[in-house]
Amino acid sequence: TGTCICPCRSNGEIVVNGGMETFTGQIPTGWLANHSDLISKVTLQGRVHSGNYAVNLKNTAMLSQEISIQPSCFYQLSFFARGEGSEVGLVAKVFYLNAQNQSTEALTIQVRQQDIVNSNRSFAYYRGITTVPAPMDTVKVRIEFSAITNGNQSLDIDDVSFSVL
Repeated sequence: TGTCICPCRSNGEIVVNGGMETFTGQIPTGWLANHSDLISKVTLQGRVHSGNYAVNLKNTAMLSQEISIQPSCFYQLSFFARGEGSEVGLVAKVFYLNAQNQSTEALTIQVRQQDIVNSNRSFAYYRGITTVPAPMDTVKVRIEFSAITNGNQSLDIDDVSFSVL
Protein backbone atom coordinates (compact mmCIF):
# COMPACT_ATOMS: atom_id res chain seq x y z
CA THR A 1 0.00 0.00 0.00
CA GLY A 2 1.83 3.01 -1.29
CA THR A 3 0.82 6.45 -2.32
CA CYS A 4 0.94 7.41 -5.96
CA ILE A 5 1.82 10.98 -6.78
CA CYS A 6 0.63 11.10 -10.36
CA PRO A 7 1.04 14.49 -12.07
CA CYS A 8 -1.04 13.37 -15.05
CA ARG A 9 -4.31 12.57 -13.33
CA SER A 10 -7.32 13.13 -15.50
CA ASN A 11 -9.72 15.77 -14.29
CA GLY A 12 -12.15 14.97 -17.07
CA GLU A 13 -12.98 17.25 -19.96
CA ILE A 14 -10.79 20.35 -20.26
CA VAL A 15 -11.97 21.86 -23.55
CA VAL A 16 -14.48 24.70 -23.16
CA ASN A 17 -17.78 24.37 -25.03
CA GLY A 18 -16.71 21.31 -27.01
CA GLY A 19 -20.36 20.51 -27.67
CA MET A 20 -20.69 23.83 -29.52
CA GLU A 21 -23.88 24.60 -27.61
CA THR A 22 -23.22 28.28 -26.86
CA PHE A 23 -22.28 30.95 -29.39
CA THR A 24 -21.20 34.57 -29.31
CA GLY A 25 -22.54 35.75 -32.64
CA GLN A 26 -21.60 32.98 -35.06
CA ILE A 27 -18.47 31.86 -33.16
CA PRO A 28 -18.70 29.15 -30.47
CA THR A 29 -18.15 30.75 -27.06
CA GLY A 30 -14.64 30.01 -25.78
CA TRP A 31 -13.24 29.56 -29.29
CA LEU A 32 -11.36 31.94 -31.60
CA ALA A 33 -11.72 32.30 -35.37
CA ASN A 34 -9.28 33.57 -37.99
CA HIS A 35 -12.18 34.98 -40.09
CA SER A 36 -15.54 35.27 -38.36
CA ASP A 37 -17.34 35.46 -41.71
CA LEU A 38 -16.14 31.91 -42.56
CA ILE A 39 -17.58 30.30 -39.41
CA SER A 40 -21.23 29.86 -38.48
CA LYS A 41 -23.66 28.16 -36.13
CA VAL A 42 -25.43 25.07 -37.53
CA THR A 43 -28.93 24.09 -36.38
CA LEU A 44 -30.28 22.04 -39.29
CA GLN A 45 -31.39 18.46 -38.64
CA GLY A 46 -28.83 15.96 -39.90
CA ARG A 47 -25.95 18.42 -39.46
CA VAL A 48 -25.68 18.36 -35.65
CA HIS A 49 -24.07 15.35 -33.97
CA SER A 50 -25.60 15.93 -30.53
CA GLY A 51 -27.38 18.74 -28.73
CA ASN A 52 -28.89 21.62 -30.68
CA TYR A 53 -25.88 23.12 -32.47
CA ALA A 54 -22.66 22.36 -34.33
CA VAL A 55 -20.14 24.71 -35.94
CA ASN A 56 -19.56 25.09 -39.68
CA LEU A 57 -16.25 26.11 -41.27
CA LYS A 58 -15.89 27.32 -44.85
CA ASN A 59 -12.69 27.03 -46.89
CA THR A 60 -9.59 28.43 -45.10
CA ALA A 61 -11.50 28.95 -41.85
CA MET A 62 -9.60 28.15 -38.66
CA LEU A 63 -11.22 27.60 -35.27
CA SER A 64 -8.94 27.43 -32.23
CA GLN A 65 -8.89 27.31 -28.45
CA GLU A 66 -6.08 27.66 -25.91
CA ILE A 67 -6.26 25.63 -22.70
CA SER A 68 -3.99 25.56 -19.62
CA ILE A 69 -2.43 22.13 -19.11
CA GLN A 70 0.11 20.21 -17.03
CA PRO A 71 3.57 19.51 -18.48
CA SER A 72 4.97 15.96 -18.86
CA CYS A 73 1.59 14.47 -19.80
CA PHE A 74 0.10 12.97 -22.95
CA TYR A 75 -3.24 14.33 -24.19
CA GLN A 76 -6.10 13.07 -26.32
CA LEU A 77 -8.16 15.02 -28.85
CA SER A 78 -11.39 13.68 -30.33
CA PHE A 79 -14.24 15.15 -32.34
CA PHE A 80 -17.02 14.39 -34.80
CA ALA A 81 -17.02 15.89 -38.30
CA ARG A 82 -18.87 15.71 -41.60
CA GLY A 83 -18.59 17.40 -44.96
CA GLU A 84 -21.31 19.56 -46.42
CA GLY A 85 -20.31 18.40 -49.91
CA SER A 86 -17.86 15.79 -51.19
CA GLU A 87 -14.81 18.05 -51.68
CA VAL A 88 -14.25 18.69 -47.96
CA GLY A 89 -11.17 17.95 -45.89
CA LEU A 90 -9.83 19.02 -42.53
CA VAL A 91 -6.68 19.40 -40.48
CA ALA A 92 -6.85 19.27 -36.69
CA LYS A 93 -3.69 20.14 -34.76
CA VAL A 94 -2.54 20.37 -31.16
CA PHE A 95 0.38 22.62 -30.22
CA TYR A 96 2.11 22.82 -26.84
CA LEU A 97 2.86 26.45 -25.90
CA ASN A 98 5.36 27.80 -23.37
CA ALA A 99 5.08 31.10 -21.46
CA GLN A 100 6.58 32.95 -24.45
CA ASN A 101 3.94 31.42 -26.77
CA GLN A 102 6.58 29.37 -28.60
CA SER A 103 4.91 26.27 -29.99
CA THR A 104 5.78 22.60 -30.38
CA GLU A 105 3.51 20.57 -32.64
CA ALA A 106 2.14 17.60 -30.70
CA LEU A 107 -0.57 16.09 -32.93
CA THR A 108 -1.94 16.34 -36.46
CA ILE A 109 -5.10 14.65 -37.72
CA GLN A 110 -5.51 15.20 -41.45
CA VAL A 111 -8.48 14.04 -43.53
CA ARG A 112 -8.21 14.52 -47.29
CA GLN A 113 -10.99 15.86 -49.47
CA GLN A 114 -13.43 13.09 -50.44
CA ASP A 115 -12.35 10.99 -47.43
CA ILE A 116 -14.78 12.58 -44.97
CA VAL A 117 -18.40 11.52 -44.48
CA ASN A 118 -20.77 13.85 -46.33
CA SER A 119 -24.26 12.39 -45.97
CA ASN A 120 -26.85 13.94 -43.67
CA ARG A 121 -27.20 12.30 -40.27
CA SER A 122 -23.73 10.74 -40.57
CA PHE A 123 -20.64 11.94 -38.75
CA ALA A 124 -17.16 10.45 -38.62
CA TYR A 125 -15.35 10.15 -35.28
CA TYR A 126 -11.71 11.17 -35.13
CA ARG A 127 -9.32 10.63 -32.22
CA GLY A 128 -5.62 11.20 -31.74
CA ILE A 129 -3.10 11.09 -28.92
CA THR A 130 -0.22 13.54 -28.73
CA THR A 131 2.98 11.99 -30.06
CA VAL A 132 5.14 13.33 -27.23
CA PRO A 133 4.39 14.39 -23.65
CA ALA A 134 4.11 18.12 -23.00
CA PRO A 135 7.60 19.59 -22.43
CA MET A 136 8.42 20.81 -18.91
CA ASP A 137 8.04 24.48 -19.91
CA THR A 138 4.54 23.96 -21.37
CA VAL A 139 1.81 26.13 -19.86
CA LYS A 140 -1.02 25.59 -22.35
CA VAL A 141 -2.09 23.97 -25.62
CA ARG A 142 -3.71 25.38 -28.72
CA ILE A 143 -6.21 23.19 -30.57
CA GLU A 144 -6.79 24.21 -34.19
CA PHE A 145 -9.32 23.05 -36.77
CA SER A 146 -8.88 24.11 -40.40
CA ALA A 147 -11.26 23.45 -43.30
CA ILE A 148 -10.08 22.65 -46.82
CA THR A 149 -13.02 22.79 -49.23
CA ASN A 150 -13.93 23.55 -52.84
CA GLY A 151 -16.57 26.04 -53.93
CA ASN A 152 -19.38 26.62 -51.45
CA GLN A 153 -18.76 23.35 -49.61
CA SER A 154 -17.97 23.38 -45.89
CA LEU A 155 -17.16 21.37 -42.78
CA ASP A 156 -19.37 20.67 -39.73
CA ILE A 157 -17.66 19.93 -36.39
CA ASP A 158 -19.29 18.90 -33.11
CA ASP A 159 -18.52 17.27 -29.76
CA VAL A 160 -14.85 18.19 -29.44
CA SER A 161 -13.10 16.60 -26.47
CA PHE A 162 -9.62 17.17 -25.03
CA SER A 163 -8.27 15.43 -21.95
CA VAL A 164 -5.13 14.17 -20.26
CA LEU A 165 -4.30 10.48 -20.53
